[in-house]
Amino acid sequence: MADLLVVKFGGSAITDKKRPYTYRWGRLRPAAQALRGVRAALIHGAGSFAHPHVRAFGLTPVGIAKTKAALRRQTAMVLEDLAAAGIYAMPIEPSDVFWGRRLARREPIEAALSAGLYPLLHGDVVPSDGGHVVISGDDIAVELASIYRPRAVVFLMDVDGIYTAEPGTPGAVKLRDISGGVAGGAAGIDVTGGIAKKVEAGLAVASLGIPAYYCSIDDVAAVRAIASGGEPETCSAARPSRRP
Repeated sequence: MADLLVVKFGGSAITDKKRPYTYRWGRLRPAAQALRGVRAALIHGAGSFAHPHVRAFGLTPVGIAKTKAALRRQTAMVLEDLAAAGIYAMPIEPSDVFWGRRLARREPIEAALSAGLYPLLHGDVVPSDGGHVVISGDDIAVELASIYRPRAVVFLMDVDGIYTAEPGTPGAVKLRDISGGVAGGAAGIDVTGGIAKKVEAGLAVASLGIPAYYCSIDDVAAVRAIASGGEPETCSAARPSRRP
Protein backbone atom coordinates (compact mmCIF):
# COMPACT_ATOMS: atom_id res chain seq x y z
CA MET A 1 0.00 0.00 0.00
CA ALA A 2 2.35 2.67 -1.26
CA ASP A 3 -0.16 5.42 -0.48
CA LEU A 4 -0.31 4.44 3.20
CA LEU A 5 1.39 6.05 6.19
CA VAL A 6 2.01 4.36 9.53
CA VAL A 7 1.91 6.95 12.31
CA LYS A 8 2.66 6.34 15.98
CA PHE A 9 1.62 8.84 18.64
CA GLY A 10 4.21 8.23 21.33
CA GLY A 11 3.20 7.43 24.88
CA SER A 12 5.52 10.13 26.21
CA ALA A 13 3.80 12.70 23.99
CA ILE A 14 0.17 11.93 24.78
CA THR A 15 0.50 10.91 28.44
CA ASP A 16 2.55 12.06 31.40
CA LYS A 17 4.64 8.95 31.94
CA LYS A 18 5.65 10.14 35.42
CA ARG A 19 2.01 10.27 36.57
CA PRO A 20 -0.09 7.10 36.16
CA TYR A 21 -3.25 7.37 34.06
CA THR A 22 -2.60 10.98 33.03
CA TYR A 23 -3.72 11.69 29.48
CA ARG A 24 -2.71 14.93 27.77
CA TRP A 25 -5.99 15.99 26.24
CA GLY A 26 -5.68 17.71 22.89
CA ARG A 27 -1.95 17.16 22.49
CA LEU A 28 -2.34 15.01 19.40
CA ARG A 29 -5.05 17.07 17.67
CA PRO A 30 -2.95 19.49 15.58
CA ALA A 31 -0.79 16.67 14.20
CA ALA A 32 -3.86 14.51 13.61
CA GLN A 33 -5.55 17.30 11.66
CA ALA A 34 -2.57 17.29 9.28
CA LEU A 35 -3.42 13.67 8.43
CA ARG A 36 -6.97 14.33 7.28
CA GLY A 37 -7.54 12.92 3.83
CA VAL A 38 -4.44 10.72 4.06
CA ARG A 39 -4.65 6.94 4.33
CA ALA A 40 -2.92 6.01 7.54
CA ALA A 41 -2.72 3.25 10.11
CA LEU A 42 -2.40 4.77 13.56
CA ILE A 43 -0.74 3.49 16.73
CA HIS A 44 -0.68 5.04 20.18
CA GLY A 45 1.86 4.34 22.88
CA ALA A 46 0.59 2.97 26.18
CA GLY A 47 2.44 5.59 28.22
CA SER A 48 1.39 5.94 31.84
CA PHE A 49 -1.69 3.73 31.42
CA ALA A 50 -0.12 0.29 30.96
CA HIS A 51 3.51 0.38 32.05
CA PRO A 52 2.80 0.74 35.81
CA HIS A 53 0.70 -2.46 35.85
CA VAL A 54 3.22 -4.53 33.91
CA ARG A 55 5.97 -3.33 36.20
CA ALA A 56 3.97 -3.96 39.38
CA PHE A 57 2.37 -7.30 38.54
CA GLY A 58 4.25 -8.67 35.55
CA LEU A 59 2.43 -10.82 33.03
CA THR A 60 0.30 -12.51 35.66
CA PRO A 61 -3.47 -12.81 35.29
CA VAL A 62 -3.99 -9.76 37.50
CA GLY A 63 -1.32 -7.80 35.64
CA ILE A 64 -2.78 -8.62 32.25
CA ALA A 65 -6.35 -7.82 33.33
CA LYS A 66 -5.40 -4.48 34.89
CA THR A 67 -3.25 -3.55 31.88
CA LYS A 68 -6.03 -4.33 29.42
CA ALA A 69 -8.56 -2.32 31.42
CA ALA A 70 -6.24 0.70 31.55
CA LEU A 71 -5.50 0.46 27.83
CA ARG A 72 -9.19 0.45 26.96
CA ARG A 73 -9.68 3.62 28.97
CA GLN A 74 -6.75 5.27 27.23
CA THR A 75 -7.85 4.17 23.77
CA ALA A 76 -11.29 5.67 24.37
CA MET A 77 -9.61 9.00 25.13
CA VAL A 78 -7.43 8.79 22.02
CA LEU A 79 -10.48 8.00 19.87
CA GLU A 80 -12.31 11.03 21.24
CA ASP A 81 -9.29 13.27 20.67
CA LEU A 82 -8.86 12.00 17.11
CA ALA A 83 -12.54 12.53 16.34
CA ALA A 84 -12.26 16.13 17.55
CA ALA A 85 -9.51 16.54 14.95
CA GLY A 86 -11.67 15.07 12.19
CA ILE A 87 -9.91 11.70 12.23
CA TYR A 88 -12.40 8.85 12.63
CA ALA A 89 -10.64 5.75 13.86
CA MET A 90 -11.51 2.09 14.35
CA PRO A 91 -9.91 0.67 17.50
CA ILE A 92 -8.25 -2.69 16.94
CA GLU A 93 -6.85 -4.47 19.98
CA PRO A 94 -3.52 -6.05 19.12
CA SER A 95 -4.35 -9.01 21.38
CA ASP A 96 -7.14 -9.83 18.92
CA VAL A 97 -4.95 -9.76 15.79
CA PHE A 98 -1.35 -10.41 16.88
CA TRP A 99 0.31 -13.67 17.88
CA GLY A 100 3.51 -12.59 19.52
CA ARG A 101 5.04 -9.94 17.27
CA ARG A 102 3.40 -11.35 14.14
CA LEU A 103 0.19 -9.92 12.70
CA ALA A 104 -1.94 -13.06 12.46
CA ARG A 105 -5.22 -11.44 11.31
CA ARG A 106 -5.13 -8.64 8.76
CA GLU A 107 -8.84 -8.44 8.03
CA PRO A 108 -9.85 -5.90 10.72
CA ILE A 109 -7.11 -3.47 9.64
CA GLU A 110 -7.91 -3.81 5.96
CA ALA A 111 -11.67 -3.54 6.53
CA ALA A 112 -11.14 -0.28 8.42
CA LEU A 113 -8.99 1.16 5.64
CA SER A 114 -11.50 0.06 2.99
CA ALA A 115 -14.28 1.83 4.90
CA GLY A 116 -12.34 5.11 5.04
CA LEU A 117 -11.53 4.68 8.72
CA TYR A 118 -8.15 4.93 10.43
CA PRO A 119 -7.24 1.64 12.12
CA LEU A 120 -5.96 2.43 15.63
CA LEU A 121 -3.69 -0.03 17.43
CA HIS A 122 -1.57 0.36 20.57
CA GLY A 123 1.09 -1.23 22.70
CA ASP A 124 -0.45 -4.26 24.33
CA VAL A 125 -0.14 -7.62 26.04
CA VAL A 126 -0.71 -10.32 23.43
CA PRO A 127 -0.76 -14.12 23.34
CA SER A 128 2.18 -16.03 21.91
CA ASP A 129 3.56 -19.57 21.72
CA GLY A 130 5.33 -19.05 25.04
CA GLY A 131 2.47 -17.38 26.91
CA HIS A 132 1.60 -13.69 26.92
CA VAL A 133 4.19 -11.09 25.91
CA VAL A 134 4.36 -7.30 25.75
CA ILE A 135 4.32 -5.85 22.25
CA SER A 136 5.22 -2.18 21.93
CA GLY A 137 3.77 0.32 19.50
CA ASP A 138 7.21 0.37 17.89
CA ASP A 139 7.03 -3.40 17.31
CA ILE A 140 3.62 -2.93 15.73
CA ALA A 141 4.92 -0.17 13.45
CA VAL A 142 7.67 -2.45 12.15
CA GLU A 143 5.27 -5.33 11.55
CA LEU A 144 2.78 -3.12 9.70
CA ALA A 145 5.61 -1.72 7.61
CA SER A 146 6.83 -5.20 6.69
CA ILE A 147 3.36 -6.27 5.57
CA TYR A 148 1.86 -3.15 3.98
CA ARG A 149 5.02 -1.39 2.74
CA PRO A 150 3.81 2.15 3.48
CA ARG A 151 5.59 5.14 1.98
CA ALA A 152 6.79 6.21 5.44
CA VAL A 153 6.59 5.43 9.14
CA VAL A 154 6.33 8.42 11.48
CA PHE A 155 7.13 8.40 15.19
CA LEU A 156 5.58 11.48 16.84
CA MET A 157 7.36 12.10 20.12
CA ASP A 158 7.64 14.53 23.02
CA VAL A 159 10.98 15.74 21.58
CA ASP A 160 11.88 16.83 18.06
CA GLY A 161 14.16 13.96 17.10
CA ILE A 162 16.81 11.52 18.26
CA TYR A 163 19.68 13.03 20.24
CA THR A 164 23.14 11.81 21.17
CA ALA A 165 22.23 12.38 24.85
CA GLU A 166 19.21 13.45 26.87
CA PRO A 167 17.83 16.55 25.10
CA GLY A 168 18.81 19.71 26.95
CA THR A 169 21.92 18.26 28.53
CA PRO A 170 25.34 19.73 27.66
CA GLY A 171 26.68 18.33 24.42
CA ALA A 172 23.41 16.76 23.30
CA VAL A 173 23.14 16.95 19.51
CA LYS A 174 20.10 16.10 17.43
CA LEU A 175 20.89 13.56 14.74
CA ARG A 176 19.59 14.30 11.28
CA ASP A 177 20.27 10.76 10.08
CA ILE A 178 20.11 7.71 12.32
CA SER A 179 22.46 4.77 12.29
CA GLY A 180 23.12 1.99 14.80
CA GLY A 181 24.66 2.56 18.20
CA VAL A 182 22.27 5.22 19.53
CA ALA A 183 20.88 4.39 22.94
CA GLY A 184 18.90 6.07 25.67
CA GLY A 185 15.80 5.88 27.82
CA ALA A 186 12.55 7.72 28.22
CA ALA A 187 11.54 9.55 31.37
CA GLY A 188 9.23 7.68 33.70
CA ILE A 189 8.42 3.97 33.59
CA ASP A 190 8.92 2.25 30.24
CA VAL A 191 9.02 -1.54 29.93
CA THR A 192 9.43 -1.56 26.14
CA GLY A 193 12.89 -0.04 25.67
CA GLY A 194 12.46 3.74 25.37
CA ILE A 195 14.47 5.63 22.79
CA ALA A 196 16.78 2.72 22.03
CA LYS A 197 13.72 0.70 20.99
CA LYS A 198 12.56 3.49 18.68
CA VAL A 199 15.96 3.64 16.99
CA GLU A 200 15.96 -0.13 16.54
CA ALA A 201 12.45 0.03 15.08
CA GLY A 202 13.34 2.85 12.69
CA LEU A 203 16.40 1.00 11.43
CA ALA A 204 14.28 -2.12 10.88
CA VAL A 205 11.81 -0.04 8.86
CA ALA A 206 14.62 1.52 6.82
CA SER A 207 15.99 -1.96 6.06
CA LEU A 208 12.69 -2.60 4.28
CA GLY A 209 13.35 0.34 1.96
CA ILE A 210 10.95 2.64 3.84
CA PRO A 211 11.96 5.91 5.56
CA ALA A 212 11.19 6.32 9.26
CA TYR A 213 10.90 9.83 10.69
CA TYR A 214 11.20 10.93 14.33
CA CYS A 215 9.35 14.22 14.82
CA SER A 216 7.86 16.29 17.60
CA ILE A 217 4.14 15.76 17.97
CA ASP A 218 3.89 19.57 18.01
CA ASP A 219 5.68 19.96 14.66
CA VAL A 220 2.59 20.18 12.48
CA ALA A 221 4.59 21.50 9.50
CA ALA A 222 6.69 18.32 9.51
CA VAL A 223 3.60 16.11 9.62
CA ARG A 224 2.06 18.07 6.76
CA ALA A 225 5.24 17.69 4.72
CA ILE A 226 5.27 13.92 5.21
CA ALA A 227 1.52 13.65 4.56
CA SER A 228 1.95 15.42 1.24
CA GLY A 229 4.86 13.19 0.18
CA GLY A 230 7.60 15.67 1.05
CA GLU A 231 10.66 15.54 3.27
CA PRO A 232 10.45 17.07 6.77
CA GLU A 233 13.31 19.44 7.48
CA THR A 234 13.17 19.36 11.27
CA CYS A 235 13.03 15.63 12.09
CA SER A 236 15.56 12.88 12.58
CA ALA A 237 15.26 10.07 10.07
CA ALA A 238 16.32 6.49 9.42
CA ARG A 239 16.51 6.26 5.66
CA PRO A 240 16.94 3.30 3.32
CA SER A 241 20.55 2.72 2.31
CA ARG A 242 21.51 4.12 -1.07
CA ARG A 243 22.74 1.42 -3.37
CA PRO A 244 25.90 2.13 -5.39
